[in-house]
Amino acid sequence: MSADSRAGNVARRSAFDNRTTVRRLHGIEYRMFENSDDIHDFINTEVRRELETDRASMVANPRQDDLINSLPKRKWKVEVVNLEEIQLNPVILNSSDVKTGQKFVERLRQRRIELRKALEVSEVAIWPIVLLREAHLLVDGYCRHSTLKEMSIPEAYGYVGRILDK
Repeated sequence: MSADSRAGNVARRSAFDNRTTVRRLHGIEYRMFENSDDIHDFINTEVRRELETDRASMVANPRQDDLINSLPKRKWKVEVVNLEEIQLNPVILNSSDVKTGQKFVERLRQRRIELRKALEVSEVAIWPIVLLREAHLLVDGYCRHSTLKEMSIPEAYGYVGRILDK
């Protein structure tokens, strides 16, 4: 996924922009939705599309991915999350792009340098990271997460999703 097109790293213009607000936390500017329905729509269109694209480079059929399929079954809200408590998905961390052979962590390292430079000069607003409530599992935002930790920032805004009771 290119750094320019990623829904998570750098805020970009989309149909959702007129419903977003800007908040600051620990000197970092975030562009975000406040309304749970808007967050749900964003996660299940923009983030889902990017996850499916990413997973397509790792697995045969991303539409059969349990994590991706759980996204619409969740209630989403904005929370301040402790970056140290977030769990990273080893499947993602150990993945490689099947076309290029580039390892995920190598590309992450490159993107983290670019994002940190932009954050340090306040050139960008970032989207909240996306995680699952029950396992504190990071779904989207590996670059944002690792960059903020590298900058010794303890907390970030996150879209936190919990499974709705049946």
